[in-house]
Amino acid sequence: MFKRQRSFLSPLSTLFFAFGSSAVQLAMQRPSPEASSNGKSNLINSNNQRYSTNITIAGQVVNVLIDTGSTDLWVAPPAGLPSFNDTGLSTTIRYGTGANFVTGDIGVNQFELDSQFTIPSQAFLFATSSAGEESDFSAGHFGIWGLGFNTPGSSQINDAVQHVHGTTDTSGQSVLANIFAQNASISDFIGISLSRTGDQEGTADASLTISEYDSDYEAVQNSPQIPQTPPNTRAWTILLDSLSVGGKKIDWPTTMPTVAPAGKNVVLLDTGTTNILMPEAQITAIYSSIPGAVLAPNSQNIPLVQFSTTADVWVVPCTAQVDIVASFGGQDFPIHPLDVSDMQVLSSPDGSQNYTVCTGAFTDIGTIGQNETDALFGDSFLRNVYTVFDFGTGGSTQGPPFVQMLSNTDATASAADLINVRRQNMLSMPPEIAPIDLVKVFNGTEAAGVASPVPIPRATAASGATLSGRGSTLPPSTATLSGGKTANRGSAISNTGNGNSGFSSRPSLILCTAAVLITFSSLF
Repeated sequence: MFKRQRSFLSPLSTLFFAFGSSAVQLAMQRPSPEASSNGKSNLINSNNQRYSTNITIAGQVVNVLIDTGSTDLWVAPPAGLPSFNDTGLSTTIRYGTGANFVTGDIGVNQFELDSQFTIPSQAFLFATSSAGEESDFSAGHFGIWGLGFNTPGSSQINDAVQHVHGTTDTSGQSVLANIFAQNASISDFIGISLSRTGDQEGTADASLTISEYDSDYEAVQNSPQIPQTPPNTRAWTILLDSLSVGGKKIDWPTTMPTVAPAGKNVVLLDTGTTNILMPEAQITAIYSSIPGAVLAPNSQNIPLVQFSTTADVWVVPCTAQVDIVASFGGQDFPIHPLDVSDMQVLSSPDGSQNYTVCTGAFTDIGTIGQNETDALFGDSFLRNVYTVFDFGTGGSTQGPPFVQMLSNTDATASAADLINVRRQNMLSMPPEIAPIDLVKVFNGTEAAGVASPVPIPRATAASGATLSGRGSTLPPSTATLSGGKTANRGSAISNTGNGNSGFSSRPSLILCTAAVLITFSSLF
């Protein structure tokens, strides 16, 4: 999956392994098919930067990140796995450019999820060494559960297992494939709702459901089916009809003219990407439309909260309103303004002042996914919709994979929400100064402490706004600095993500299924 710093597509050498094991029979426990879910798998939102759930594998409860862009399951619990059933097979799963990886042993043990699903024999990787996973481990996330396609080449584990035992051994299939295999009469889909912390408008608790709909979003069944485009790519890529700012469609030539019709773009939906990655021209079109926003090109002192392929940083007023709408399948999906910029606290280059700074959350895609997608729409977009990922297998009607989405963001209410959430944060944070002054301070052309602070706005309300809605979490103070702490030039002392409480030690992380070079079998 595309994910915070794990960039895309990294080639892996062909796997050749040998071990002995017989094919397994799956005995699944599951809820009634396609019923509205009350026993949904609740996801854990870590400061709008990670979405995870607890699974039980080999008798151990492990918190794992969910990833619609990759397929394999790996874990690295700090307490180990005393009941680990080692197959004698080892492999490495690489992410992105290959710098991020986990290496370990393939085992076969019982998998459980929420007491709803039990797979007696599920192959997975018990990671014994890794690179690039430290921040996730420190945050309490000890693995990744891939929710992507179970197609040839998409799974290192399944390739290794079936290389030895042939296609009759299904233990190496993805967890979802083994769940779906239990009942061929039901549709094979998952539903995902991502919450937003610090959001006073109130969004439903984050959830993951399998072959059933979240009861809060059953209406998604009536939404248009948006087909996977291009087909058979092993990734959740679909067509974007348009992206508009302030009611005006931005110009966005596709890099895939043989796939995307004129005026449309190919977009990857991935829960493992924290933000939205897109070309520089479209980023400029968005942020240049925000009054007071300033570009700091190749900034060495103002860091981004999110991953980017460049050091270009858009500094924006923290309470600036921006009306962004993404259109898919003939439907409009407003993007909450809290998802458009990130708050953080920075120390001035001379260490004399601390400032509250808001930087753009949409960042440069560079050559990531070149000729495979025009953009990555990660959590910054997916928080605004309930999404059904239908594999097109199982059930009475079968066909190509498709996506259905239901909006959960009210454009009017979210405008008030932005003011109230950011105000709540700013009351206990260092001063904000105008972006033009902030950029001057950090490039050394203006002394710190000269510019006047931006006034903190008054609380506001709008029709439809719920200032203490379900799923709302007002952020605690985020600007408390330890005595005398001074960061290095431009370094972040703390960041509050989309204006919400929390600290992210690593920017946007992009996970990819490490199976093929520049393909979406492992998108972040």
